[in-house]
Amino acid sequence: MVLKVRFFCGLITLLFLRTKMTNTTASDPEIHASVLQFLLNHGYMESVEAFKREARHQLDLVSPEESSENQLVDRLSQLRIQRRVDELKEGDDDYFTTLTSDFFDIHDNNILTVAIEPQTRLIATSSIDKTVKISTMLCKSDQYQSKTYFHHQAPVLSIDFHPCLPHLMLTTSMDGTSALVDIALDDDNQIPLQLFKEHRKYVIRGLFSPRKGQYIATASYDRTVCIYASNETEEGLPNYKLIKQIGPFIGNIETICFTDETTLVIGVRDDNYLHYVNLQSMEQEKININATGDDWVSFSPAYISVSSDGSQLLCTTDHESGRTILFATGESRQLQNYYLNATDNKFITRRHVWHPSGLYFYASGSDDNTISVVETKTGRIVHSLAGHTAMIRSLVLDPELGLVSTGYDHTVKVWSKY
Repeated sequence: MVLKVRFFCGLITLLFLRTKMTNTTASDPEIHASVLQFLLNHGYMESVEAFKREARHQLDLVSPEESSENQLVDRLSQLRIQRRVDELKEGDDDYFTTLTSDFFDIHDNNILTVAIEPQTRLIATSSIDKTVKISTMLCKSDQYQSKTYFHHQAPVLSIDFHPCLPHLMLTTSMDGTSALVDIALDDDNQIPLQLFKEHRKYVIRGLFSPRKGQYIATASYDRTVCIYASNETEEGLPNYKLIKQIGPFIGNIETICFTDETTLVIGVRDDNYLHYVNLQSMEQEKININATGDDWVSFSPAYISVSSDGSQLLCTTDHESGRTILFATGESRQLQNYYLNATDNKFITRRHVWHPSGLYFYASGSDDNTISVVETKTGRIVHSLAGHTAMIRSLVLDPELGLVSTGYDHTVKVWSKY
């Protein structure tokens, strides 16, 4: 309890200094009162009593109506802990702003995820009706046809394409399985090349390693991550075998990403660490996402991804303030903090995707179903993409095509520069 109070006292000091530097009007007593309101709202009653005793001389100077948790969040949004903004480049005003394509007829139900195959521009989508659909309206090749797959017994939560073999698609499902599918085969062939059954609950994400597709990683609500490595078959196709099931972790796996061909990062609910795994040695390293280095879990990773050059890792958290943290990859060092799309909706899906330049990223998860275009260096929302009429579930980006978004309004939208 004493440690918690000391932490909040340290937070007050940082907020006070920030207030003085930015010439804002918030007073020292008002900041103390906002922290007290935060403690009360979240039930930290032991800390409340200790905080009242130690901060009594400040709390006596402000009336109750002048304090609120929202004020604390607003002040936190101005605070940049361990800022390293000098390492970040200024934006160049080059980002996607215009809705150029809007597809209403792919699915008749809520769409859960979307993926783009970069070589062909095939679009793959999944829906709550358990189908996966391959759409060719933007395809650069006439080799493929639109198809519908029914190879899972429950809705598909993620789709990924092999980085070198555009006809190989990985899907993961609420039925606890992951499937490797050859979309170049005849329509009548609905049998996956491989079906992975190691998980016992929802498989929320599946990814190929980014350069060669040497590895597959799958993440599940059974609190484990499965790692598969490939051996080439006589037909020249990869054949994946389980080499390690990592876990169980403290909570459900919410997000994974590769930083390079052999390094995987894992984000876990109710955990204040990012878990880096070297897939060659299977050695693990934990990186604390708390700037103070403590183990207090006030938020945990909801979605992570790395910049195109691999130097930065963006972590959207599950905190209602919309806190998103930019890390130096492989380090606890925070380069920037953002507070985006604040909401108390516990069922909102928060997603982001990098612009290819790394100077901007796109973030969803707002109550108004817009997509924020955020300048990486400053955190400034430079544009807001409006068009979706229900919750956005998935964002992907193709450098030539643009930003692709989808969700519960049954549409797939493409946002480009013109």
